[in-house]
Amino acid sequence: MNMIDILAGPVIGAIIGYCTNYIAVKMLFKPLKPVKIGNWTLPFTPGIIPKGKARMAKAMGEAVGDHLLTKQDLEQILLSDEVKKTVVQAVGSGLQTIQSNEDTVETFLGHYVEQEDYAQMRGKLENFITEKISNGLEQMDVGAIIAEEGAKEVKNKFQGSMVSMFLNDDLIQSIAVPIGNKVGEYIRENGREKIHPLVVGEIAAAENLPVKQLMEKIPLGQEKVLELVEAVYVKFVGEKAGELAEKFHIAQVVEDKINEMDVLEVEHILLGIMKKELHAVVNLGALIGFILGLLNLFF
Repeated sequence: MNMIDILAGPVIGAIIGYCTNYIAVKMLFKPLKPVKIGNWTLPFTPGIIPKGKARMAKAMGEAVGDHLLTKQDLEQILLSDEVKKTVVQAVGSGLQTIQSNEDTVETFLGHYVEQEDYAQMRGKLENFITEKISNGLEQMDVGAIIAEEGAKEVKNKFQGSMVSMFLNDDLIQSIAVPIGNKVGEYIRENGREKIHPLVVGEIAAAENLPVKQLMEKIPLGQEKVLELVEAVYVKFVGEKAGELAEKFHIAQVVEDKINEMDVLEVEHILLGIMKKELHAVVNLGALIGFILGLLNLFF
């Protein structure tokens, strides 16, 4: 048996193994569309990836959304020193710009909010402040305070005089308590109506202040402001990271993006990731074919 006869089997085996694996790898991506002969579809067409792109997209979306980018991962990213520093510095820079702004509050906010939305926000703020003040007055029970303090004042006013002989505690209370009750009733029934115009006037006055002047009324230095911003940011991320992760719909976004991609784009991405591994599979086919060819010489 000459050398050609010896090598023929292993070489042919290597060629068959190489070609088989090469075709198998190509069939992952090709053909892109079904191949039909009349009404009959050729088996294994389209390729495995084009045919299963939707399933692959869903699986990758779930993998990324459920395992690779969880609430904890998002929180860790947002609270990393680099991201936190960037956010705090950006807000601090923005506050510095605001502090030097000569526009009125109304004009300044008008750059960022539509007029209709601004009017709604102002109305809600007016109602909110009015409600808080009214509730505060009712909880304080101003009527009872007036009755109590009024009785003390009357008693002190006439103490030591002849009138004090006729003004005993019961008489003073019989006068002060009804007055206090009337005041309390008036506040409950008319407080909001009386307070609201005052609140509207104060807000209107604040709107006409320059932003710079309004910011000067807030006694916070730059360093303190940055500390406050950082504290608020950390608290917000800690409380809302899970909600943010859910609202991002990461799994759905990944799935939609892959489904929107052309099959050739998917092939290019996968080949970029697995090119060496796929070549190794093809070469491994040649190696296995060669070894089987050698073994065939002995059996």
